[in-house]
Amino acid sequence: MLPIKKIYIDSKHRTPDSLSSSHFKYDLPESFLMPDNCGFYVCDVCVPHSWYTIEHGINDKFYLHVSNDNTNVNLRPNQNYAIILDSKQYTGAELATELSSKMTANLSGTAYAGGLTASYSASTQKITIVTTYSDMTFKILTADDIKTKLDGTWVGDAYNENDPCDINSEMLKLVSGNAGYQTFTNPFVSGYVNLQPIRNLYLHSSNIGSYSTIGLYGARTIIKKIPVTADFNYMIIDNAMAGNDFIDASRVTLKQLEFRLLNEDGKLVPLHGANCSFSLVFDIMDTKS
Repeated sequence: MLPIKKIYIDSKHRTPDSLSSSHFKYDLPESFLMPDNCGFYVCDVCVPHSWYTIEHGINDKFYLHVSNDNTNVNLRPNQNYAIILDSKQYTGAELATELSSKMTANLSGTAYAGGLTASYSASTQKITIVTTYSDMTFKILTADDIKTKLDGTWVGDAYNENDPCDINSEMLKLVSGNAGYQTFTNPFVSGYVNLQPIRNLYLHSSNIGSYSTIGLYGARTIIKKIPVTADFNYMIIDNAMAGNDFIDASRVTLKQLEFRLLNEDGKLVPLHGANCSFSLVFDIMDTKS
């Protein structure tokens, strides 16, 4: 006999000590001890697509290397820039404008002031970056470039080579390897610009799951994968359930539940104060199948 069949969760009613609407605790009015062979499903998921194209701590950095074609390597500037982009919603054209503005600001006062501009092509969904200086060379850095530092010095914001929080790889499609140098006659052209960097949400709970799932980054507390099926400012609704897609909750005591909504890399997805909701449905598992 189940002590409770269904729990309706809404982050609006999170505990006062919860960190946010995507990392919250939820107090039940009483404790429930679930019996042997009890499992649960997550359903009735409603998550507002309220995170931005560029989010601080997720993908708000643009990594740039600036040098020149001097035959004497020791006379090249070899400056690496970790450029912070404003966290907000962008179209492709707006992202190109932001890149132009921030590159101009960061190169101000150098020999190549105002030397780089970005433009966006709606027909190809690509961003092109050009230089107006004939002797200038530059790189839009890959993750491998960031780790090697290209034997240069860094200008601007601090960076973490193991967690670069960049747009270079996922959004501009500089996935791996080392980028080539771009010049006056050889501008940079991105891959298909991905303005939806978060494809799936992963609902985690460390005190209700059975550690029987695993994510791409080794997470064992995932209780639901939620595909991002709605654009910004719309509601993501997921009612999908499968009869054998239960998570074991045998002998679990339910009182205070904790939930986190993370992206593919295990980073908290900010909802900017908007609230998510879902249901937990409990049932006795069929142990014969």
